Amino acid sequence: MLTATYSLVAIAAEQDKTRSMLSRLQQYLQSTWRGLQSIDFSFLESAFGKLMQFDKYMGARKLERHLVPAMRSAGREAEILIAELDALRAKSARILRSIGEQLAEAFEASAVRINQICHAMDSYCGTVLHRLEREERELIPLARRVFSIEDWFSIAAQFLSDDGDADGRQRTVAPQRAVPSGRRSIFVRS
Repeated sequence: MLTATYSLVAIAAEQDKTRSMLSRLQQYLQSTWRGLQSIDFSFLESAFGKLMQFDKYMGARKLERHLVPAMRSAGREAEILIAELDALRAKSARILRSIGEQLAEAFEASAVRINQICHAMDSYCGTVLHRLEREERELIPLARRVFSIEDWFSIAAQFLSDDGDADGRQRTVAPQRAVPSGRRSIFVRS
C-alpha cells in the first residue's frame, strides 16, 4: 500500500502546484485588465503565451499521462468520468484556438475584440479550474477504489521514472503502456 500512498501524494502535490500556477495566472490576467484603460496587443500576446505554457504543463502532468490512461479500462463509471474530463480538455483547447485566431485578427481590432479575447482567456482558466475540481473530487477517489496494489505499484513506478527523467537521471524502468485488464496489472513493459 506504500506505492498507492506515494502515488496519491505525488498526485496531490502536482494538483496543488497546478492550482497555484492557475491562481497566479488568473491574478496576473485580472490585475492587468483592471489596471489598464486599454490593453495593448503585446500584453495579449504575452498573456496568450502564458496560457499556452500552462496548457502544455496541464498535458504533461503525471495524472494526465499515467492515471487517466490507466483509468480508461477501470469500468463504466471511470469511462463516463474520463469522457467528461476529456470534454473539458477539448473545450479548453477550443478556447485557446479561438484566442489564437482572435489574436491573429487583433492588430486592427477594436476595444470590443480585445475585450472578447480577455473574456476568452478568463473562460479558459475557468474551464481548467472546473476540470481540476472534478479530478480531485471524482477521479482520484475513483482511482483509489478501483486500482489494486499491483496497479498502484505500476503507476508509482512510472511516476518515479518521470521524476528520474526530470532530474536528469537515466530511466531505470522500461517504458510501459496501458492494457485493459481485470485484477492483474494494468501495465505491461514495451
